[in-house]
Amino acid sequence: MSEEEKQPTTVTLASGDKMPLVGLGTWKAKKGEVGAAVKAAIGCGYRHIDGASNYLNEMEVGDALAEVFKGGNLARKDVWITGKLNNPYHHKEHVRPHLEKTLLDLGVEYLDLWLMHWPVAFVYVPYKAGVRGFDDTYDPDGCSGVDLSANGGSKIDMSVSIRETWEAMEACQRAGLVKNIGVCNFTAPLIHDLLTYATIKPAVNQVEMHPLLQQPALVKYCQAQNIAVTAYSPLGTADFKQPHEPSVLGDETLKKIADKHKQSVAQVALRFNVQRGVIVIPKSTNPDHIKDNLNVFDFTLDDDDMSTIAAMDRNYHFLRPQDWYGIPLFAN
Repeated sequence: MSEEEKQPTTVTLASGDKMPLVGLGTWKAKKGEVGAAVKAAIGCGYRHIDGASNYLNEMEVGDALAEVFKGGNLARKDVWITGKLNNPYHHKEHVRPHLEKTLLDLGVEYLDLWLMHWPVAFVYVPYKAGVRGFDDTYDPDGCSGVDLSANGGSKIDMSVSIRETWEAMEACQRAGLVKNIGVCNFTAPLIHDLLTYATIKPAVNQVEMHPLLQQPALVKYCQAQNIAVTAYSPLGTADFKQPHEPSVLGDETLKKIADKHKQSVAQVALRFNVQRGVIVIPKSTNPDHIKDNLNVFDFTLDDDDMSTIAAMDRNYHFLRPQDWYGIPLFAN
C-alpha cells in the first residue's frame, strides 16, 4: 500500500487528542495472563490499552506497562490508556479517590481517557485506599461486605444522579488527572440529557458493538455530536455468550467475506467497525490473535461487503443489564 493509500489509524477527539482506532481490551483477561498480553500487544505495535477498575487486573496491567516503559523505547506519552469509574463510586466524594486508586494500580500519573462504566450507581463498596490492588474478598459487582438492608436489599443506589457523577469527573479532568472523559453504555437519550448540562462534553461513548449489534443510529448521533464511539466486544464476547447464542466468529457470511479478502473472520468483523470510524478494543491473551487483530489497515471492505455485513444486524446484545440490575437499559 502506497503512502497516499495508507488508512487512518487514529480518531481525533474533540480535545484534539488522537486516539488509536485499535486497542487491546482487558475485560475477562485473567490475572497471570493479562500482563503478558499487554506486553505482547505493545511489542507488535499496539499503542492503546483499554482497562477498568471493575476488571480487577489493573495492577498487573500497570506492572506490564512499567516494564515496557523501563525498556526505554516507549514513554508513558506513547501509549493511550483508558480507565473506567466503577459503579459503587458515583457519589461526588468517591469519584476522585477511585480515580486515584486506578492511577496507583496502573502506576501512572494520568489517564488519556476515563469513562463512566455504566449509567447505574451501586451502593459504596469499601476498599483499601493507598494500597495497590484489591484483596480477594473485594467484589464490586456483588457489593461484598455491604449491608444492603437499609437500601431495601438492592445494590442500586438511587440517591446519586448522573449529573453529580459527571461534574465530579469534569473536576478530575480540570485537575489534570485525566486528559479526556467519556461514558460507556449510554443510549442517545442519556447522552442528550448529559449534553444539556455538561461543561466538558463526553469525548467517547463506549458500547457493545459487533456485526450482530451495529447500532447505526447511535453511531451517527454520537459522531454528529463530535463524540467518538468505541466498540467493546467487537468480536461478540466469546467469554460471555451462552452456548445457545449466535456466534460472530462462526458466522458463514463473515467467513465468505474473509475468504474473499484472505483475512480472518475476526479481521473482517473489526475492519467493518474501523471503516465506520468506530474504535475497536478486541480482547485476547493469545499472541497470534493479538497481532492479527491489529492488522486491519492493509485491506478495505468494498461497498458490497459493507452492505452485506450491515444486513446482518440483529440488534443482539450479549450484555443485558436487565438480567443483572433489573434495569432494561437497552430495551426496544
